[in-house]
Amino acid sequence: MSNSLSALEERAESVARELHEVRETIKMLKEKRLKLVSELEEIRKKKNALLENLRKIRSQFKQSVGEHKALVAGLKKLVEERRSLIDELRAIKELMQNKKNTYQTLVQEVKIPITTVKHKIEELEWRLQTSVLTLEEEKEVIRKIQAYNSLIKRALNARKEREEYLELRALYLSLKSRISELTSKISEIKKLLNEKSNEIVELKNRINACLSEYMGVKNLLENKKKEISECDNNIVFLTSKLTALRQEYNNLITSIAKEKEKALLESKRRFIMAKTNEPNKKRYSLEELKILHGVSEEE
Repeated sequence: MSNSLSALEERAESVARELHEVRETIKMLKEKRLKLVSELEEIRKKKNALLENLRKIRSQFKQSVGEHKALVAGLKKLVEERRSLIDELRAIKELMQNKKNTYQTLVQEVKIPITTVKHKIEELEWRLQTSVLTLEEEKEVIRKIQAYNSLIKRALNARKEREEYLELRALYLSLKSRISELTSKISEIKKLLNEKSNEIVELKNRINACLSEYMGVKNLLENKKKEISECDNNIVFLTSKLTALRQEYNNLITSIAKEKEKALLESKRRFIMAKTNEPNKKRYSLEELKILHGVSEEE
């Protein structure tokens, strides 16, 4: 019986220590869980902030890409317009040269002022009307009038060619000015396109960096959730274990009490039996009878 009681007491002490260890572990796990929940909230805030920032950068990226496309379309339109004007300018330049050559040729032929020629024609016509001329003289005068009229015609053609040349020259200068203006605009748009391209590259890099950080924080968040879940599982497991240990400990305490009671009864029984051999012992008391029959005092 002594060995059995000793084993029970040793087991009770072992269970008591295990109970303490389990309680401390549960306490530690709850503290850890509380800390993890706090960290989880901070990580979630950071994740939401990164997500909002990512949305803003993506919005800026989309806007920049749209602006870049608009600039490309505008540049294409200006380049096509300039190309068309350059072709037109070349044609006008060739036409101007032809007008200039024709005008210079006619000017070389007509060196007398038109007013002087007209005056000569009037004099010749007056001579035809007022003078008596021979047939040969009349033919000569008519020939001269025709020659002078032809000269006036060429002079007028020269004037017309010169006027058309000047008109073409004005158009040429206007087109040249417009082409210069377009070239300046094209250069400006190319500069803006280069800046916008750099901006798009920078935004793309920012998106990649933000996305990488976001995914890292998201993974960290999932890991924290897993840690909290593990804590919860461990707490549930250890709480169940704690209940079982308490039950075992209570059972051990009950068993120890019973063993001690049995040992006490056995000791009393031996004492009574020893007194039985005494000469003056005649009868047993009620309490002694209960002890001898293994009945506890409570019963």
